[in-house]
Amino acid sequence: MNIYKKLVLLCLFMVIFTGVTIYVFVDYESRKTLEKQITARIEKQSDYAIGNIDRFIYERVIDIQQLSQDPILSYQSISQAELTDRIKELQLKNDLMYRSISFFDPMRLRLADSRDLNIGKTHDLTTYWEKIDQGQQEFTMDISPSVSLNIPVMHFAAVVRNDMGERVGTVVTRAELSWINSIFEESIATDSLMRNADIDLLDKEGTILYSNTNPDGVLKEKYHDMEQLAYFADNEEEKNHLFGNKIYFYTRESGYESYAGNNWILLIALPEDAVYQPVYDLRKQIGITLALVILLAGLIAFIAARFFVKPILSLTASAKEMGEGNLEAIPNIKTRDEIGKLAQSFGQMANKLKSKMREQDESNIELAAINERVELKYIQINEQKVEIELSKDQIEMQNSALGEAFKEIEKQNKSITSSIHYAERIQRSILPEHDIFNKYFPHSFMLYKPRDIVSGDFYWFDEIEKDGKRHLVIAVGDCTGHGVPGGFMSMLGNNLLTTIVTVGGQIEPAIVLEEVDADIRKVLHQNEHSSNSQDGMEIAFCTIDLETLKMKYAGAHRALYFFRNGEFTEIKADRASLGGVSRIRKRKLTNLQLTTHEIQLQKDDIFYLFSDGYKDQFGGELGRVFSSKRFKNVLYKIHQKPMEHQMKILDEEIMAWSKISNQKQTDDIIVMGIRV
Repeated sequence: MNIYKKLVLLCLFMVIFTGVTIYVFVDYESRKTLEKQITARIEKQSDYAIGNIDRFIYERVIDIQQLSQDPILSYQSISQAELTDRIKELQLKNDLMYRSISFFDPMRLRLADSRDLNIGKTHDLTTYWEKIDQGQQEFTMDISPSVSLNIPVMHFAAVVRNDMGERVGTVVTRAELSWINSIFEESIATDSLMRNADIDLLDKEGTILYSNTNPDGVLKEKYHDMEQLAYFADNEEEKNHLFGNKIYFYTRESGYESYAGNNWILLIALPEDAVYQPVYDLRKQIGITLALVILLAGLIAFIAARFFVKPILSLTASAKEMGEGNLEAIPNIKTRDEIGKLAQSFGQMANKLKSKMREQDESNIELAAINERVELKYIQINEQKVEIELSKDQIEMQNSALGEAFKEIEKQNKSITSSIHYAERIQRSILPEHDIFNKYFPHSFMLYKPRDIVSGDFYWFDEIEKDGKRHLVIAVGDCTGHGVPGGFMSMLGNNLLTTIVTVGGQIEPAIVLEEVDADIRKVLHQNEHSSNSQDGMEIAFCTIDLETLKMKYAGAHRALYFFRNGEFTEIKADRASLGGVSRIRKRKLTNLQLTTHEIQLQKDDIFYLFSDGYKDQFGGELGRVFSSKRFKNVLYKIHQKPMEHQMKILDEEIMAWSKISNQKQTDDIIVMGIRV
């Protein structure tokens, strides 16, 4: 049988190759088609679910608009009893939908509630109140914890106006979040695949509004993987993506009718195996069919192989004997096809192997000589090893000496630290007691956070009688440096103020600071002949007439923040430091001329004195400074809260800011807040 007839048998292999190719192609195309169908189906379910939520919110917005137009609620002369009866009547009409309904006056004071909860209490300035109070919207909604019900609810709020168009109040309804649960259950009830889904409804910041896997995290936690949200935000056209072993489907809220939506995000996660189970079933069917075809082709191949396998077996037996060392076992095959030519090649190979074996014997002799040289080298290496071990002993002795030196350094360090702690006790004993201060301003706080053990920031106050009138003088100082150098400067500033004000009787703020500047330059020898000495301080200084409540203020680089009736005012300080001789100050060594500002204090006025340590603290995700703007925003949000609560919030806020990027405290911090 010649080689051309044997090529017929190759058709069997072509059957296998063709079958495998068809399997791969059909598997790829079917998977691709089913993937499109399944993803389109789930995306449709997602759009349907988020659309139902939008429609639900739209209907509630229509409800709150209708409630705000109720003629009884808009009647300005309505009595408390009539208002309460009307609110409870509206609750009865909507009892299945709303957990409670409340009516507030324009100052957020709760006048009526369908469940008589928190009557007469003022509501906090939460998100939906900010939108209404600032005139941004006539009606709004959000999801947040209810102050009266102590559970997360959907708030719907609308402004109530009288016939003259004047705002007379705000009506607020509260619907439980279980309505969102029922909407999702109705949306996915007909789809068996969606029953295995992880469903999360998030706001635009990633906070959980609904989750069937983490219900306890609603309004308390953000989504567990913010990188997934960032990926979809950067790839807006991509509506699904595989993360790990789950496929995530991303849908953003688009609104319904006149309701524009809140940019909520619906994220549905399904196991990849569950999504593509139909693909796996089809692949299994194709595989079984292909296996049967290959089995039949193999049977045909076995029958055909009998016609040409004999010479191959003979050639294999000869190759085995040659492999065992019998180079005389040359196959006796006389055919003229390729197998015959292969047998001839085996004979030629045997002759060449004999020649190679002779060459190998010669190489072995050379290798033995090389081994002797290697053994000699090994002996030399062992000698070097002994020398290394001796060097190791010397190194260990040196390490022991270093350990003793380290103990001595540690002992000295403890001594230095103990001295610094003693200096800190001295510094705190110099700071004034709060009895005088709390006597006149019991509603106040002092946030005092040294960066190191001792601080370069200090505060000072005293009660002074001058011209028959009693005055309270207050100062907050920020000295150059921190730690021990800053502590020395703060003690100098404390002593100078005591000398000038308590002993000298000077209480005019600008004059006091000008004298502090002159005394610093005199004490530290900062004159025209000195080098660039930057040692000095920045001080905010106030004098309050305790009979008239007239306050005078002057500041050297330390401003004063002032709140009256919710309005913020910044009284800027002079752009000058006390002490220090820069190149500009050398050319112009004249006494400072600072400005005194006068403020007539009123009841419930609030003002703050502070160093620059709070606003200069590094932190946040990008490691930036906290900034004056962010500091002012925090004070604006908390200035109406109790003063001790304000101090706690300020402390927690700056600690959280530095913790985000693992930043240590940058500078000493002091913030003084006073409510008249």
